Amino acid sequence: MSGMKLWSPLVILVLFSALPVMAQTEPLVFYNVDVFDGYHILRGQTVTVQDGMIRSVIGGGVRPPESAVVIDGAGRTLLPGLIDAHVHIGHEETLEQAAALGVTTVLDMWGDPNTLMPLKKAIEQGEHPNAADFRTAGTGATVPGGHPTQMAGPKFPTLGPGDDVQAFVDARFAEGSDYLKIIYDHFLPTLSVEQLHALVLAAHKRNRLVVAHEGKQSEGLDEMRAGVDGVEHIFDDTPISREFLDTAIVTHVVFTPTLSIIQALSGKPTGSALATDPRFEPYILGWALQILTTKLPESVTKKHHYENAQAAVKALHDAGITILAGTDSPNPDTSYGVSLHQELLLLTECGLSNEEALRAATSSPAREFGLVDRGRIETGRRADLLLVKGDPSKDIRATRDIVGVWKMGIAIQRDEVARHATETRKNGKN
Repeated sequence: MSGMKLWSPLVILVLFSALPVMAQTEPLVFYNVDVFDGYHILRGQTVTVQDGMIRSVIGGGVRPPESAVVIDGAGRTLLPGLIDAHVHIGHEETLEQAAALGVTTVLDMWGDPNTLMPLKKAIEQGEHPNAADFRTAGTGATVPGGHPTQMAGPKFPTLGPGDDVQAFVDARFAEGSDYLKIIYDHFLPTLSVEQLHALVLAAHKRNRLVVAHEGKQSEGLDEMRAGVDGVEHIFDDTPISREFLDTAIVTHVVFTPTLSIIQALSGKPTGSALATDPRFEPYILGWALQILTTKLPESVTKKHHYENAQAAVKALHDAGITILAGTDSPNPDTSYGVSLHQELLLLTECGLSNEEALRAATSSPAREFGLVDRGRIETGRRADLLLVKGDPSKDIRATRDIVGVWKMGIAIQRDEVARHATETRKNGKN
């Protein structure tokens, strides 16, 4: 997965200069600002944005043009808009909550294509300007009676034992899925190992990425051996084995551990504290607030062991495995935007440096999922940007002190998102 072709800034500029851009006449200049460029911190930069694109990143206190809208960057850090590599989208208001909290792109890992495809098209056409951009797995691959058939929601196709795997996969991409998501989890009926291998081959035949949901260490082993590009979640049932680690190294698989939900499943919730944080609370939708503050019962938490998950992520990271930041929002104790900031902290507690954690939410998911126009601050990339107070390379919690968010150079109207969130809480909307 990490062997994907790298694109030059010139190629990126040509590819994306034709993207629809909302009106922006004067250049926007971030002056004398520290920049996390997707890999490292650059001090005292001048970043110029125009027509939705980053036009220059120059050090040395370059004077902005007189026609520019200038934002003073003193004591602040400019980052690429964050990317949450594992969510489940409801509708546009969930994407607005995410964007207001600095997440300008989300990767949906199972959603209703009848809802998501029209929404995706509308966002691409400039509607919902306060909403984050997204990519989606659409309907994933599971068997009749398998996860998530037990959950409420619209009916969706499943893969039976005698079904044509290539036809099933092709139908998902015809619906608009950007990549294939596989559910391979034995707490309910699940795919056979033969179906797992066939699904991976079918998706790769169409040059598409494949990610797979794991619940236990043995399932992750089967998924890696089948050739998946990414593993979603991190197991917590047993301590990581040498066999698992060696397999991850050989297959170059990418992990999105979603520590936020694993921590909650293990009886260590953080949602209630996050919900009362004044930097988050104004933007949280009423129904999202209820989920964020939901505590899981002991019958669930006693089955999970966060220390195993934490040790596994540390071992994978130490072995050079790419780790992506994802939250699994909106599961209990998680929420859009909010939980990605918590995920960054949890990743540092697993041994990632602050800059490595920031990469996990910017350049790494952009690279692994082929989002060649974002995840970096450099000439020719989309101007999806997050400005924060302080320096998250020294204190990872600084990402929570948001000054502003921009999508293609246009400011997310955070006040509008906050007003709508307040209305949903007052009206008890769910």
